[in-house]
Amino acid sequence: MTTEADLREKLKTVKERVEWILANHPEARNDDFYLYLLYVRLFEPKLSGYIKFIPFNLVKSATRFETIRRCRQKLQEQGLYLPTDPKVLRKRRKLAEAYRRVIPQL
Repeated sequence: MTTEADLREKLKTVKERVEWILANHPEARNDDFYLYLLYVRLFEPKLSGYIKFIPFNLVKSATRFETIRRCRQKLQEQGLYLPTDPKVLRKRRKLAEAYRRVIPQL
């Protein structure tokens, strides 16, 4: 078995796997996207073949995942480029409505 296979066998839960990554790859503590890449590479064998090792300094200098997500969110708040999957659209609208109800109470 490979090291990745041994890890998948030993670490069963997402929490255990994330904890292992954080303990063994300190740079992942500062960057959720890098943490995600490492998680996929180590624990998602069907996807890992598509993700080769990416040095942290390259990930760090790339446009942030959260920045891209927020831009998508802003565009969709304006009614542009809405999700094509009706389930995703309903879920996001419910979540937005819940935030609108809670925010005034804060």
